[in-house]
Amino acid sequence: MKRLTGVAASPGTAVAPAYVHRPDVYEMPEGPVDDPDRAVVRLGEALEGIAAGLEGAAVVVSGAPGDILRAQAAMARDPALRAAATEAILGGEQPSRAILEAGERFARQLEETGNEYLAARGPDVRHICDLTARALVGAPPRVSPHPVESCVLVADDLSPADTATLDAALVRGLATAAGSRTSHTSVVAQGLGIPAVVGVRGLLDSVEHGQLIGIDGTAGEVVIDPDHDAAEKLAAAGAAHRIRRERLRVVGGTGPVTTADGHRVEVAANVGSVEELRAALAEGAEGVGLLRTELLYIDRDRPPTVEEQSALLGEMHALLGSRRLLVRTFDIGADKHVPFLPVRPERNPELGLRGIRLGRAHPELLDDQLRAIAATASLGPTALMAPMVASVDEARWFVERARGAGIPSSVEIGVMVEVPALALVAAELAGYVDFLSIGTNDLTQYLNAADRRDPDLAPLLDAYGPALLRIMNLVCRGATGRCWVGVCGEAASDPAWALLAVGFGVTELSMQGVAIPEVRAAVRRATLEGCRRAAALALRAIRPEDARMIARELMEVTT
Repeated sequence: MKRLTGVAASPGTAVAPAYVHRPDVYEMPEGPVDDPDRAVVRLGEALEGIAAGLEGAAVVVSGAPGDILRAQAAMARDPALRAAATEAILGGEQPSRAILEAGERFARQLEETGNEYLAARGPDVRHICDLTARALVGAPPRVSPHPVESCVLVADDLSPADTATLDAALVRGLATAAGSRTSHTSVVAQGLGIPAVVGVRGLLDSVEHGQLIGIDGTAGEVVIDPDHDAAEKLAAAGAAHRIRRERLRVVGGTGPVTTADGHRVEVAANVGSVEELRAALAEGAEGVGLLRTELLYIDRDRPPTVEEQSALLGEMHALLGSRRLLVRTFDIGADKHVPFLPVRPERNPELGLRGIRLGRAHPELLDDQLRAIAATASLGPTALMAPMVASVDEARWFVERARGAGIPSSVEIGVMVEVPALALVAAELAGYVDFLSIGTNDLTQYLNAADRRDPDLAPLLDAYGPALLRIMNLVCRGATGRCWVGVCGEAASDPAWALLAVGFGVTELSMQGVAIPEVRAAVRRATLEGCRRAAALALRAIRPEDARMIARELMEVTT
């Protein structure tokens, strides 16, 4: 028996024989290209052929897989990717190598942004370029896995074409060597309810086709050749998880969420794409509490047009109907470089020219985004907020800029509270905005001067820490009677923490889709008075573990 660890991508457990999917390899031509001009034409034809093929495949599948295929078709038509490969071809590079090398550079740029969602698009870019290179050298199309018996699917990574036709009745679990919590494999697995562990180092070197394998998508563990006791434990845990998820969906219900004593709390989703939104709505999301718009800007040689941005927002509204779409303006800059903007070195990118600061430095970019939001506001309820705001003056400037760009009065305008300085002036700030949305991820790292991507500093980033809870309370007290307060950070995914937030005065909780049923259920079982008592006790706690215990005791009382 051997245990490997990876990233917990989709909760649940499974035990079954491994179906190991190893993509075939193909030979690459050596030496310089004979006719660069002709090779450039062939590259364009290959990219367009790949895009058309992906769009055709998207027609016959629904839900998240179809959305992912359409998104990858758009990547294949990205002029920046084609331009980079074209430059290499004109320099003498073989077109197949040129597109693979260009794709690798673009993928690395995405992975180095520090944004989990954008980093997860790196494998998508590599996949597009692999398909293109295959077409250029005449290699057979990539073969997708087609298990015919119950299995755990094991692979280096899975493409949208691979995941689009997965049969959830046969594929009881997924394990991949690559991937992250927001990769397309994870999104599809969550949507299908298939347990998944991704980013497992040494996976393909450790398991053979047909070998018994167990996965724990909650703990992020893969067990190869589990003994009888381990297999029985995983199987029992899987059955219990499925029963629990169904119970949570029943308890959480559908439609508007209220506490047991009738207090309204909106449970929304953080999304970055149409496929994420579709998956979140299936889990019971009441709307979008944070739309990350960065993907439209990263990895391009020109900014997205108003029309391109409007198209994305229109797709979102079509899915949401009468539910609210809360759009965060672009959070680019610093370590999230975009090719069309000049890069300046910064000693501390996290505290540099990013978010609204970049919008003020390049108002033409912000104005285009605001015009796109204004153009689609009539399609459904809309709200708008800016990231990295640090003062009341910045908030006022943003509101005035938005209204001046045509944002109608029907659209609520707010700001993210992630800079501690802004939290300290919440009472004054609440007089100028319609809402405040607390971004616990950055707020926690700035409060504790601890990089949230550094695993060694994880103990300093506890969402139950006294500093974060007290500043949450300060923001809510300052906003009382003036504007509503939401939370769009990862802390909202913890149902016990979410109840403390309700006790402080938060009326909107936004999170990853997979967490929604449990948070809905927790809110519906609790009372507002119980949440307030627990929040008051947690405020007096000195240690995170004490506040966590108070919140969990509240959960136990309401279960």
